Amino acid sequence: MPSHLISDLKHYIVSAPLVPESITIGLPGFSIEISTNSPVLLKTLKAYFNPVLLPDPIKTPPSLKVAAYENHQFIDRGIQWQDWKREAGKSGRKDSFIDIEEKNETQRLIYKVKTGVLFWQKNDTPVAVGPVEQHPNQIINFILTQYLNENLRQGWLLGHAAGLEIQHKGIAIAGLSGGGKSTLMLHLLEDGEHFISNDRLLLNTQQTARPGQFWMRGIPKQPRINPGTIVYNKRLHKLISQERRQELLALPTEMLRELEEKYDADVNTLYHADCFKPETELNAFVILNWLSDSTDNAQLKHTTLNQSPKLLEAIIKSPGPFYSDSNNVFLANQTQPDPKEYLDRLGNIPCFELTGGIDFHKARDLVLEAIQTL
Repeated sequence: MPSHLISDLKHYIVSAPLVPESITIGLPGFSIEISTNSPVLLKTLKAYFNPVLLPDPIKTPPSLKVAAYENHQFIDRGIQWQDWKREAGKSGRKDSFIDIEEKNETQRLIYKVKTGVLFWQKNDTPVAVGPVEQHPNQIINFILTQYLNENLRQGWLLGHAAGLEIQHKGIAIAGLSGGGKSTLMLHLLEDGEHFISNDRLLLNTQQTARPGQFWMRGIPKQPRINPGTIVYNKRLHKLISQERRQELLALPTEMLRELEEKYDADVNTLYHADCFKPETELNAFVILNWLSDSTDNAQLKHTTLNQSPKLLEAIIKSPGPFYSDSNNVFLANQTQPDPKEYLDRLGNIPCFELTGGIDFHKARDLVLEAIQTL
């Protein structure tokens, strides 16, 4: 079946006319040109990536080209493939995949079971095919994954964390039990200068401008937040109607916290122009180790990952099925990063561990106070 599918994909790609216009996004050391056959998707991507769009015409060739096609003929073609095992605590089928050999290159087909979008991950022009107009967020993720992959091949570590620059300090926020890293990040951004990233951070030591200093790179992915984040943050109220906010406030606290209803929070619009910044120095981690059912007040403890290695699990993140290393070897199913590498490189960075009950306003005050010690 894979050979027939590849043949069908090739035939379709050759015959499908693309929109004459393309867009190119620019990130530190890497640029991506995005082409599509869908004017609707192009308009969506152009608006979404506006803060990082490169002016046309592009002076230098892009680092990579990506293509996305609106087409429904490939739905259900990946149903019988191997399931990509999900992280602990998550259930249901999400991704299925199969590896193929094409032109002496290992390539991977990844199928989104719930949406029907098919991805062809390869070195030359990765491709997405399916109902892309209906699921633009998956195409956005696919595009930004190429940037993450390139940095990982250069030795950066992937962190499951939000990031911001506040009082000229780079703070990464990760969560154990309870979560809420995006919510706390947006509260802190009231006193901050720049949003770096919402859910993925690249971590490394700086080799050029600030040799030996830790650095973090984000991705221009707008925070996708739930109603529980919106209703208690005045700046975010405009994302929903007043009527909807009152309905949400009437829900039990735990039900509101668990409600999955995603909204994009455009930080450049909600906070200030140029709020997104692609990278900055990393000065400290904030680790959320609090509990929703705790009756204790929120507290902050100063520590490091070397002193509290259990906190490392909040930061470590697998690159997932789209990643292949510099030798073109794709990540095997259920392969987890080596904690020792994270600890060896990040072990001495200051950590502010938040424990007790969830209280974002209190946590904001505690973190702002702790930042003064850096």
